[in-house]
Amino acid sequence: MNNFFDFIGMIGVGNWHQTMVGIIRILLAAVLGAFIGLERGRKHRPAGVRTHTLVCVAAALVMVTNEQLILAHGTGDPTRMGAQVISGIGFLGAGTILTDRQNRIKGLTTAAGLWASACIGLAIGGGFYIGGIVAAILILVIFTKLVDVEQHLVMKSRVMDLNVSFDSAKNMNNFISEITSHDCSILSFSYIDMDEELQNKVGKGEIVLKKVVNVNLHILLPVKNYHSEILKILENSKGMIRMEEL
Repeated sequence: MNNFFDFIGMIGVGNWHQTMVGIIRILLAAVLGAFIGLERGRKHRPAGVRTHTLVCVAAALVMVTNEQLILAHGTGDPTRMGAQVISGIGFLGAGTILTDRQNRIKGLTTAAGLWASACIGLAIGGGFYIGGIVAAILILVIFTKLVDVEQHLVMKSRVMDLNVSFDSAKNMNNFISEITSHDCSILSFSYIDMDEELQNKVGKGEIVLKKVVNVNLHILLPVKNYHSEILKILENSKGMIRMEEL
């Protein structure tokens, strides 16, 4: 049997214990990657359970394969293949970063999660179980708990960013006047003119195209903790179709 394995060039059969350790590492990487992906998938992010699991498993496989090659041939660099994974995962993360019609960038956190999953896979594949498990737990805490901290900091900040759509330029100007009347300052203003389909009850099931005025506003509030109050004031503005905080 060993002659057959040698004939087909199979490695990893000389030390079955080390091979089983490698398989355990790959399975553990799959579990940790799936946990991270579950959190992203729950929030309907571009990369979910399958993507994170695949990245983590593949990274672990690279490290295990690297180790087996060194054992089989007695020479090699144990870090070379792992370094290529870290640099190569960037193309996958870049695919999750999107810019919408309002020039908002989305997917940065998911891209960072993919990169972190690859690093966890490398750690597990290299045998650093404790580091990989601790990192996975920390990443899950960051994804689930730091959102509340981030939101709290946003609510206390004197700066806010809004994307607002209006049915006319006149109502947009009235909205801006409303902001300044409450001692708020507009630090920057970007105008996005776009057409959207709005369902109006002009006729039975008729869809009417209307010109929508879309703007991004960077606003400085007069005092801290004024975030919620100004949003409540502005949400009833005349002619406003949609208001979203960036």
